[in-house]
Amino acid sequence: MPFTAIEETIDPSFTSNTTRSLYSFTPKDIAMLAITFTTLLLASTLSSASPAPSPRDFQRRSASVVNFHRHTIEGGKKVFNADAARQERARVQVKYGNANQRISSTSSATKRALKTVGQPFDINKRAGKEGKDPLIDEFNQIDVLYYGPMSVGTPAQETTVDFDTGSSDLIVPMSNCRSCTGPLFNSARSTTFKRSNTPFSTRFQDGSGANGTLATDTVTVAGLTVAGQVFGAITSESGGFSGPFAGLMGLGFTDKYGTLDSDSLSELSAELWSIPLALSSAASNAKPFFINLADSGSLASNVFSFYMSRGGADGSELCIGCVNSEKYTGAIDYYPLDPSATSGQQLYWNIPSSGLSYGGTRTSGFSAVIDSGTSLIYVTPAVARQLYSKIPGARQAPKSVGDGFWLFPCNASLKPISFNFGGESYAIDPNDFNTGALSEGSSDCVGGIIGEDLGGNLAIVGDEFMKNWYSVFDYNRRAVGFAKAK
Repeated sequence: MPFTAIEETIDPSFTSNTTRSLYSFTPKDIAMLAITFTTLLLASTLSSASPAPSPRDFQRRSASVVNFHRHTIEGGKKVFNADAARQERARVQVKYGNANQRISSTSSATKRALKTVGQPFDINKRAGKEGKDPLIDEFNQIDVLYYGPMSVGTPAQETTVDFDTGSSDLIVPMSNCRSCTGPLFNSARSTTFKRSNTPFSTRFQDGSGANGTLATDTVTVAGLTVAGQVFGAITSESGGFSGPFAGLMGLGFTDKYGTLDSDSLSELSAELWSIPLALSSAASNAKPFFINLADSGSLASNVFSFYMSRGGADGSELCIGCVNSEKYTGAIDYYPLDPSATSGQQLYWNIPSSGLSYGGTRTSGFSAVIDSGTSLIYVTPAVARQLYSKIPGARQAPKSVGDGFWLFPCNASLKPISFNFGGESYAIDPNDFNTGALSEGSSDCVGGIIGEDLGGNLAIVGDEFMKNWYSVFDYNRRAVGFAKAK
């Protein structure tokens, strides 16, 4: 479940964002990956596709916008939600720890930003019709997470998914799942649905999980379609696996051994169960929806980008095949991905960072996974200690809160907390960092940066950061870019 907290006011002196947020998360929150029973490792390679498009390509190549709305709470004092925070932490442990326990090499070296490469397609300069797909705006007192519509089948049936850059599976709840959150997919009504006998299962340390089989069908997001997309057809869920959304769409990478497609799915045999679990962010080992679009040359640019608003304000969106210059100011600076942090395999959208800084003092470096499916920020315990030791009055939270959490005085005048990428600083709004008072009336607040050893010197950088910075994920150049969010 996403982490939630109640919030109060915005610091008017913080200039990177004018709207205020409450705490939540995606991204993930619902996160995927884990103690999973997977099947198969078939040989094939991910390849990038399509150069920058010319105007005459626009009828063939596409770009579309998924508009997000966030849940919010009006007024009230922000109070830390310990149960939700512990649940997210448990999911992050499985999401990243399972694969990274075998990582043998790490890298925290800073690399220069890629500033000389051609810029991705801007949806505002499109010479044609702009594709928009509005997302569900559920107001349930708290701002929970970023999710939106997706359709499956022929004819199309609409459901909702959490868009998660930290995982790679597509999870779709079926109509015969009594414990699943809807809208549910009725495969009997689709003429293009194909089910396999290959089991699919994912589990998290918080006790939640989902089970089903692998299947294929036509999948569409914001008018962009992949025929024969492989997904986990879920028939049972447990422990609050889903949230206000029904399923999950992973936007990460699969492993280097190859990916499952609709043709190879039907050829699977029982012997594949004897193959060890590969390093991958996909339990299904299937090629993700976005990579299928990119490899087919369907997109105006092989990128997707996130803008995350605060406090339930309209305007949050996922731009597929594009960036949206109305959502950011200045230039987008790109930083190359860091496969050395995961034994040479590109498992995540992770980039090297020379550390966090507080008031000019910097911590040790790490490799930062930019994860839209996680609410908060997770760094190694050593980096967390280095950071909080510079904040006057900060101390480790009691065991009742959970390992890795830190407290600081609610009335503290915080100095800027920033990530460093390529020599540039990227600050977090202090109100995003503050997850709320430890309890009603407490003078201690809980920090949104948690100490957690996930292996490979990885840090997980979630919505707490992405709300401040427009984030672009570039598949061709294998890079992540940032510009100041409006």
